[in-house]
Amino acid sequence: MRATMFPRRTLLTLALGLSLNSAFLAVASNEKLDLPSLQKEVLQTIDRVRPAAVHITGRGSGFSGVIVSPQGHVLSAGHAVTPGASYRITLPDGRRIRGVGKGANSRVDCALIKISNPGANLPYAPMGDSSSLERNQPCIGLSYPGGQRAGVEPVARFGRVVRSVTRNGMLQSSVLMEPGDSGGPLFDLNGHVIGIHSRIGRSMNRNYEVPINVYRDFWNELNRESRFVESGPPRPILGVRCSIARSSKDRRTIEGLKIDMVGEETLASKIGIQTGDVLLQVYGSALKSKRDLRKALVAARDQGAETIQVDLMRADEAIKLAADFDIEREGAPEVPLPEEDYPTATKPPEFTEAVSLTQHLAELEAELDDACVEIISEFGNTGSRSIVGTRIRGTEWVVSKSSAVGQIPTILVDGESLPLSVLYRDPAVDLVLLKAPSVQEHGIEFGAGALEHSVGAFLLSPSHDSGGVVSIVGSPAFRSQQRYSRGYLGVVPKTYQKNKGALLSEVTRDGAAERAGLHAGDIITKLNDTIIRSQRDMRAFLFKVDPNSTISATLRRDDDELTKSITLDAPPEYSDHAADQMPKSSRRDGFREVFTHDADLKPDDCGGPLFDLDGSFVGLNIARNSRVRSYALPAEALCNFVEQASSKTSN
Repeated sequence: MRATMFPRRTLLTLALGLSLNSAFLAVASNEKLDLPSLQKEVLQTIDRVRPAAVHITGRGSGFSGVIVSPQGHVLSAGHAVTPGASYRITLPDGRRIRGVGKGANSRVDCALIKISNPGANLPYAPMGDSSSLERNQPCIGLSYPGGQRAGVEPVARFGRVVRSVTRNGMLQSSVLMEPGDSGGPLFDLNGHVIGIHSRIGRSMNRNYEVPINVYRDFWNELNRESRFVESGPPRPILGVRCSIARSSKDRRTIEGLKIDMVGEETLASKIGIQTGDVLLQVYGSALKSKRDLRKALVAARDQGAETIQVDLMRADEAIKLAADFDIEREGAPEVPLPEEDYPTATKPPEFTEAVSLTQHLAELEAELDDACVEIISEFGNTGSRSIVGTRIRGTEWVVSKSSAVGQIPTILVDGESLPLSVLYRDPAVDLVLLKAPSVQEHGIEFGAGALEHSVGAFLLSPSHDSGGVVSIVGSPAFRSQQRYSRGYLGVVPKTYQKNKGALLSEVTRDGAAERAGLHAGDIITKLNDTIIRSQRDMRAFLFKVDPNSTISATLRRDDDELTKSITLDAPPEYSDHAADQMPKSSRRDGFREVFTHDADLKPDDCGGPLFDLDGSFVGLNIARNSRVRSYALPAEALCNFVEQASSKTSN
């Protein structure tokens, strides 16, 4: 058994010239996979390319991208980018710059944004060659998942090429993604962009990328400000942002499109259209919708119009404007590809070992898995639940996830169920300190300080009943804002009379309230020690309480006052997106300090320890937050909790 935590140490500084050789040559010669060498290559690659991975916002949405040239060419996903729209681009170093959407193709899902004023010292990553990819080749994703504000740095994930070309022309990888990651880059271990995040399926291996060669093939079209298709002339655009306008004047109804914005160097600016104008006709066609505008422009293109005329209202004046229509029939501009003098990428052999890295850590996992133990506890009338606990060697203590440990907890040791007593809970970190019947021979051992960890470092989550899970550190430690983790009662409340309680107008079938025996028409007047005067009071209370918590409710039913014990649920998922069709922890955010990693953990896998390749304790798995993110408390946070808990319980 080896599960120790070593003192703080300085992180390795890696040379930038490391090529893709050591880990793979070992595999090619049938030697054991050299995971430390592979880790060095992953760390070095992330360090090199991270400055070019950017976060993009526009029109209220956020997505990802990558800068691939010193001139400011930013690759992203076609479904996220609108030609002519303005975007804010945030670099990992904190700089914020503006860009304009250029070419976009929704069918193959490729798009380009051009930075308006790139300036000097703009970081960028080279474009690779997706035709040279091999099945199971390792790869790295860097992007910005939605809902995580962990600073301005992208989140890193590690995986492999599942298929270099799918039937629909996509690249399939095991690098996880979810909403917000769209447009983010996929890199090989030479630091070359080999794909752009596009879409996902329900399986964790169904992550689809636009191959980088698609961007090479359509480079000229991508540099033209319009939507385009794989063949044929591009669809002409006017270059405006508009909305439907309808008004009455002099007993006449005026219908058209109100101009909200005119893009620079567009057909609209050439014609002389201004913000505030109301377009009535384009190329002789009346405009009642944006679709009418698109149809009129396509008709002008297909009929070979040399000029295009628009009728509009400017203030109270009717105006006719016209301009040459040749710019939208010109071919796409010839723009040189951003090629750099990088060494030719080493073509790796088929790397079947990437399918299951856990097998290469089986010996280490066998030494560490005794630090994990299964805890079973009761949650009122919802039944018993299981969660992992972490033993602390040389003590009677077991630490686990507080919101997943209920009443009458027991520990399962060598098939024997032993009772645990709850010593201390801290909802802020969602930890509970439990006492076992005797001092434990196995478990983690606290050292003098916490172990630092680099983004990209390999991690091992051992298991008490299986082979464990391998992942990489995805982010530095950060504060997780509370968004989803709150108690859910399963009722529709409204304020009773003048602040005399919360009336339950509806009670959800099989929800927490119904299971506890609450009915529609009940009036809640108190939750635990909190007086409830209105539905707002009740919602405020539930927002501060963890899911799975057992609370006491005082209520009025007819002329009786009743007290009910209620075990709360987590809020239900309403999204149909594939990223939400997987189990998550009921308490999954609102932590003081966590870091992310990309382990495919189940909610009941949380509460267990996390180690590095040396077997050093680096943290405790605290939540499965989303499809791509498992959260871990740093080892130092666990040390602080145990010190605080032991001081309180000894008093």
